[in-house]
Amino acid sequence: MNKTIIYFLIVLLFPLLAIAQKNQNQVLLSIDQKNYSLEEFMYVYNKNNNNSGIIDQKTKSEYLDLYVNFRLKVKEAEDLGMDTSLEFRNELAGYRSQLAKPYLTDKSIDEIVMREAYDRLQWDIRASHIMIAVPEEVSKNDSVALSAYNKLIDIRKKIINGADFAEMARKYSDDPSARDLPEAKNRSPRKGNGGDLGYFTAFYMVYPFENAAYSTPIGEISMPIRTQFGYHIIKVTDKIPELGKIEVKHINIKPTDQSAEAINKSKAKIDEIAAKIKAGNISFEEAARQYSDDKGSAEKDGLLPVFEVSRMVPEFIKAISSLQVDQVSEPVFTDYGWHLIKLVRLVKNPSYEEFLPSLQLKVTRDSRSNKSKESALAKFKTEFGFKEYPKVLTKFYSSVDSSIYNQKWTADKVNSTAILFKLNDKKYTANDFAKYLEGHQTMKRKGTIRYFTDKIYNQWVEEAVFATKDANLESEFRDFKMLMQEYHDGILLFAISDQEVWGKAIRDSLGLTRFYEENRGQYQWKERVEATIYKCGSDSVAQLVNKWLKAELKLDSIVKMANRNSALNLQFEKGKYEPEDNAIIDQIQKKLGISNIIKDGNTYVIVDVQQILPAQNKSIEEAKGIITADYQNYLEAQWIKQLHQSHQVNINKALIE
Repeated sequence: MNKTIIYFLIVLLFPLLAIAQKNQNQVLLSIDQKNYSLEEFMYVYNKNNNNSGIIDQKTKSEYLDLYVNFRLKVKEAEDLGMDTSLEFRNELAGYRSQLAKPYLTDKSIDEIVMREAYDRLQWDIRASHIMIAVPEEVSKNDSVALSAYNKLIDIRKKIINGADFAEMARKYSDDPSARDLPEAKNRSPRKGNGGDLGYFTAFYMVYPFENAAYSTPIGEISMPIRTQFGYHIIKVTDKIPELGKIEVKHINIKPTDQSAEAINKSKAKIDEIAAKIKAGNISFEEAARQYSDDKGSAEKDGLLPVFEVSRMVPEFIKAISSLQVDQVSEPVFTDYGWHLIKLVRLVKNPSYEEFLPSLQLKVTRDSRSNKSKESALAKFKTEFGFKEYPKVLTKFYSSVDSSIYNQKWTADKVNSTAILFKLNDKKYTANDFAKYLEGHQTMKRKGTIRYFTDKIYNQWVEEAVFATKDANLESEFRDFKMLMQEYHDGILLFAISDQEVWGKAIRDSLGLTRFYEENRGQYQWKERVEATIYKCGSDSVAQLVNKWLKAELKLDSIVKMANRNSALNLQFEKGKYEPEDNAIIDQIQKKLGISNIIKDGNTYVIVDVQQILPAQNKSIEEAKGIITADYQNYLEAQWIKQLHQSHQVNINKALIE
């Protein structure tokens, strides 16, 4: 585009944009010196007219009248003090809390978390770990935690220098499954797993452990990571494409004991079975029924219940990972003996879009759901220039003693204006934290004093950061400000309208009766037919009903006889019908007595007309619903008239044009 044209457009548009912004902020309406801007009117108008791209003069004018009446009602509610009641404040605060939630999390992280989880579900990992247990209620700076961390650093160095991971796990790990257990009185000896956790995928381990496992290359060892159970180092030993839900058949040959001779003997047997299957002398299913020592599956041709990778021993999973459907594995040895495995099917996860609802549910139940909040906290800290003074907190620890376990610690044990952190130029001191700590010293479980102090301090910081953001939502986000104004006005409008119109019309029985008497001519019945309509399932039933009606049998007797063999033979309805109330009634002649048989689709109909009722006024009971609605409209009109008389209204019509 020509530079001259661009320059011209800039020179032209900037003043126009400035004028438009200036107009938006100008006063369109004032009621008793309370001003309402054009921006407020246009927000409400556009929200209620979002299907129209053009504001025509008639629509604009009509809507302005509605807007003035709406503002008058809300202003009246404010004048009556309805916006100061505890009920109103609590209701509005509840709505605000819900509306603020999306602004206090980082929604951009949600998609990242979902994608991360889905990508991890495409892989199954086999890993081993060594754990040094540390109670969850111990701060990372406490000596117990530091000792555990340093111990794992030393163990990691030894493994990197050649020590066997499994042996180190058996020797040092606090995970009892890692160690060998000798034979006891009521227990056979058990060989430890050496820290081997087998195969798993996303959501099967606590999130910090999962993160470390998926971030560690095969064959390498992670740095110590903290979970709720303690510190861990992790060695990833395998990574295979996702198997999903697995269905297999197997043949199991168990050695009589764990001696080498027994194992070799059972190996010879499984080899012989495998050879017969390969040669086609016997099917896999026949061999399972005939030879397998797993009697539960043998009866089902060797079929095992569907399982996932974390539910089966790793040797079994490793063998399955290289099989095609209907392929049979080579003999596989596990703690349960020798196996031949035949893959029946793998049910893998669907596409991301299809899996998303299930994925969202999994994430909400997992600690990774906190990531959007954690990300938002970090962003807000940066936004508000958060600065922390850790040395002041370290000094603060010495003021907290064991009385905190009994909820008897008091803030007067601290006398310091030293700054713990700054937020948006506001200073938060040791004395401020002491007061907060005194009010939040409930402990569900015992923990170290430092852990508890850190936990409450972090909670205090988090609350301060989010409260600062929350307090600025109206000034920062126009849509939030307008939405809060909508809820404010809507609650007041409902309350005042119920008081002056809706509820009043229901409660004011004398006023309703008076309104009815003054307008009873508007509530008229047209000429009506009082009749019973008989709907018969066949012509033969209709002929019988017609005969019984002419014999003046009672309704109950007719229904009982007609439906003796089937409840579907005869249905009926009774009522008083105006024109167009009922298509059948509209077809018959308006005279007393029994009509001819009328065929209506697959139904045969007879009408017994008992009365022809002339046009007449409806009673207040007969027309209560419509009378109440009309009375509400009357009260509304009278109320609006009174509001215009009792309030001073000024409209800047030239501005909106």
